[in-house]
Amino acid sequence: MRHTVLHSPAFSTLRLDMAEGESIHAQPGSMQAMTPGFHIDVKAGLHMGGKRGMFGGMRSLFGGESFFTVIYKAKRDEQHLMLAPEQMGDIRAIEVTPDTGLKLARGAFLASSPELTFDLHNAGMQGVLATRGLFFLKTVGSGMLFLSSYGGIVEQDLAEGERFVLDNRNIVAFTDTMPFESVVLTKSIKDSFLSGEGFVVRFTGPGKVIYQTRARPSLGLIRGFLQTLT
Repeated sequence: MRHTVLHSPAFSTLRLDMAEGESIHAQPGSMQAMTPGFHIDVKAGLHMGGKRGMFGGMRSLFGGESFFTVIYKAKRDEQHLMLAPEQMGDIRAIEVTPDTGLKLARGAFLASSPELTFDLHNAGMQGVLATRGLFFLKTVGSGMLFLSSYGGIVEQDLAEGERFVLDNRNIVAFTDTMPFESVVLTKSIKDSFLSGEGFVVRFTGPGKVIYQTRARPSLGLIRGFLQTLT
């Protein structure tokens, strides 16, 4: 399977050229165009360590993704599939291994190769303050991962002990073993909120932080609170 990101960074689309028997797991509604030689199946949930069905679907929801996953499998050679996220932004292809696992913020997942699986990491209140959700999706094993963003995507590599601060609305993904903490940017909570920053997230290397250049529009107080619970 070959992949190409087209029209980046504002209106990115992902082209996948696939041979017979190759498959990809994708977010529902992300298919933009394709050749006719695909078998399409719909499963509940991402590949959560072999857990599918209702349980897997609920785990995907808690991780900030769709209840269902669409699986495209090429029935013959020389087929291609075009995928695109709902929002304007970039797409980044990352080859994940057990040594370079990632935690994903809500809505970052676009597609993955079938051998890559996911687990649900309960971050508790730290997760709510960091990425506005109780849970992260965590990659397991090896495979190709395709992330989407709102705006462009920036990768920041941190050395041992190096620190980096991000607004919690801009986080896309980060190395799963990297420590992070939610902090107030200014001396007081009042000044922090009046400055428009609120809580920020401070990462400590070594590791990689992937972030987006724009923050998604606010959902409002009530919808934003409800989103943190799922």
